[in-house]
Amino acid sequence: MRSALRRLAPFLAAAIILTPLLRAPHNDTYPLSTYPMFATDRGADHTISTAVSIDERGEVSRLSPKLIAGTDEVVLAAVTVARAVGRGEVDELCAEILDRIDGPAHIIIRSETLDVVAHVVNGAEPRRIEVHAECESG
Repeated sequence: MRSALRRLAPFLAAAIILTPLLRAPHNDTYPLSTYPMFATDRGADHTISTAVSIDERGEVSRLSPKLIAGTDEVVLAAVTVARAVGRGEVDELCAEILDRIDGPAHIIIRSETLDVVAHVVNGAEPRRIEVHAECESG
């Protein structure tokens, strides 16, 4: 009896490990991930809300997460801007950003629709820009 259990043990262990293969694909769990972020093509075009500064020559500069949201986390800064846009609180966020900047500044809170791959690889400009708020300090 013991020798039969010893021989079956590797097969039982393999069966337990492979049972997720028998479940429906919407079950995201060990050892297979069907999480859409990893399992489906999300396309290249995305809309990202952000804050930029414009200098006296009209040059656009991307603001750091520290200036946008007081953090080093890029995702947290993006979420901060997206929430402000969604809640209609962009004027307040614009004023907070101005408070973090030393000296005069012209800030624009905007949503950019862009091909993220082309933007990262080639520096492509946004295809569409929607301005939500502008603020300026002396």
